[in-house]
Amino acid sequence: MHQAPPILIALAEAFASSIPGRTGGDGDYTIDYEKLLRRAGLHDGDAREIAEQDLADAEQRSDGALVIDLHPRSGQRIRIRLKAVTGEAYLFQLVGHAMPRAQRDELAEFFRSAIDQSVPECHREGWGTWFVSLATAAHSGASVQPFFRDDDSANVAMLSALLGVMNWRGESLIRYASVQITGNSKSLEILRPRLESALQAITRSEDTSLETFGILKTPRSVLLSGPLTLHLPNARLDLAHLDGPFTLSAIDIDRADLVTSAPLLLTVENESVFLELARRNPGVLLIQTSYPGSATCQLVAKLPMDLPCYHFGDTDPAGFDILRDLRRRTGRDFHPFLMDYHPGGEALSKQESKLLSGLLGSDHLADLRPILDQIAHHQLKGAFEQEAISLETITAELSSLMEM
Repeated sequence: MHQAPPILIALAEAFASSIPGRTGGDGDYTIDYEKLLRRAGLHDGDAREIAEQDLADAEQRSDGALVIDLHPRSGQRIRIRLKAVTGEAYLFQLVGHAMPRAQRDELAEFFRSAIDQSVPECHREGWGTWFVSLATAAHSGASVQPFFRDDDSANVAMLSALLGVMNWRGESLIRYASVQITGNSKSLEILRPRLESALQAITRSEDTSLETFGILKTPRSVLLSGPLTLHLPNARLDLAHLDGPFTLSAIDIDRADLVTSAPLLLTVENESVFLELARRNPGVLLIQTSYPGSATCQLVAKLPMDLPCYHFGDTDPAGFDILRDLRRRTGRDFHPFLMDYHPGGEALSKQESKLLSGLLGSDHLADLRPILDQIAHHQLKGAFEQEAISLETITAELSSLMEM
């Protein structure tokens, strides 16, 4: 196969990465003559002489589609001009590459063809609307994330995985679902960020994840301890008699009525502190959770609405973000438990400062603004770890709350 001159390939690549190349603008495309030669590494010696001759030959054969503009006085070559539409077609035919315009059309058609794929009825409208927007973006040169503009095989794989997730039935761990959907046990985990971005756009909800469609990283369950009785269709289980913590699956939570004699609920962020408290059996209902999963939210929803709820977490920005998420996802007014700020310690990282800024504007943490203001003022994480608080202090505070 005849190899196109390097200078013409460089010109095609420059055009493809330009705004006219990406968006299909109607005007001529121009590039500085010397800039193109330098970009191609052909600006000196014999290589330059050959490149200039190749450009001159291409101009001569182009019938006006490719023009080398000259300085009006000196006659020096100053820029290369591709005429709108005809210049693109001529150049990409010369180098044997697909025109950017044709690539945009092909990508838009890929998205249009996806509109009629089979997805659950409850998501059909969101699916169609999103893929129409992607087709429009493909034509205009805008972002098509989480798909790619220049990787057809990756786009096919992404669409296939997305359809597999949306049509998944029941609950399965991610590796099993990944093999069934893609033939590879690790593919869904690799694709997770892009898949969840797509799912959130389709459902118009930032909370949508693979879990929403029954594909789980770990089984849906809750680790807890304390007085709790499950009333099942054919049985009654009194878990208060257990000495240690226990795990309830989301399946059992869903089919049971829950009864508790506990005076309050305490969620505990760190598992080590949770286990120490469970060993001492303080008489309250304990749940171990950081950012709450769906099973935790499901369990809290089944507890009495008048049950006082408290959260014991770290007092760095991430700890307060967990409290915010717990309040938001459960709809319960979780009170902070021993979460006063103690200045000192390490400086906040840029990521922590950014998170704190968001927390300061959160309606879910309006009552904790004075504490958050302290963290913002000092820009220090403080003595934030739960483990730094003595168990005697924790149990004494619980006793005080139970007496209220």
